[in-house]
Amino acid sequence: MTTLTKFRFAAKAVAAESASDWTAQVREAENLGYASLLLDDHFNNQISPIPALMAAADATDSITLGTAVLGVDFRNPVLLAREAATIDLLSDGRLELGLGAGWLNTDYSAAGIVQDPAAIRIERLSEAVDIIRAVWQTTPFHFRGRHYNIGESTGYPKPPSPIPLLIGGGGQKILTLAARKADIVSVNAKVIGRSSNARTIATASVDAIEERLGWVRESAGDRFGDIELHLQVYVAIVTDHYYRTVEEVAVSMEAEPELVMTSPHFQIGSVQEICDGLIAMRERWGISYVGFEPAATRQIVPVLEQLSGT
Repeated sequence: MTTLTKFRFAAKAVAAESASDWTAQVREAENLGYASLLLDDHFNNQISPIPALMAAADATDSITLGTAVLGVDFRNPVLLAREAATIDLLSDGRLELGLGAGWLNTDYSAAGIVQDPAAIRIERLSEAVDIIRAVWQTTPFHFRGRHYNIGESTGYPKPPSPIPLLIGGGGQKILTLAARKADIVSVNAKVIGRSSNARTIATASVDAIEERLGWVRESAGDRFGDIELHLQVYVAIVTDHYYRTVEEVAVSMEAEPELVMTSPHFQIGSVQEICDGLIAMRERWGISYVGFEPAATRQIVPVLEQLSGT
């Protein structure tokens, strides 16, 4: 019988109005029992994740701190590796680094950077991962690839312990890369039109998740059992008015009600119904690391109290 990985739950945080506001948010996530706090990386009304992570580390004691995910197109990988190692060192080994190829078209236009086709961005991410891991090693290295040409680099500081890497997405190329190189694979919707829209949400179906995990399993090979599987919940609402809430969410997300009712990316119902749904998801697919958006941080706590660490 396969041993199921214990549940971990992540809270999301994206914005703050002041230092005290940010400190309150991150301390609340820790005090509520979340295993990790993850930051997005977008150029709209979100704070910059690297300095925010260091401030979060200073304000907390035990919660894991990470990103979901940093776009490597916006950062030199050697610099990013050093910044990540520094945060990990100064947080006593609490960093979890999520990396991505970049997807949101408005991020690129806001940064004045050309958004290459997905295949090129994923290839660049693959090289960046190799460089980042090399910077963290004890020996100097060189790197010559299609996208990066790194002279001798030693990298300082070194992380006190291996930093887990999270990579995810919804397409076969990105999930193949994640399966081969990441410690944590996040199974997500497939981005359509380089933005979050109704067509993107429509790819979050149960059948699509099944297919994506098949790609991960096949590409990971023998290391599949060592991979932690992550899923981001887009909407989580504790309610006794299930069907009415489903209809409201479906309208707001421009999604079919059937998708909202069946996809694990949507968790709606009583506390017990949500717990049962997450347990069934883990039993079917092995997904045990679950993230929630800021709107759900407080109301989903009874679920954490039942399932965290089980």
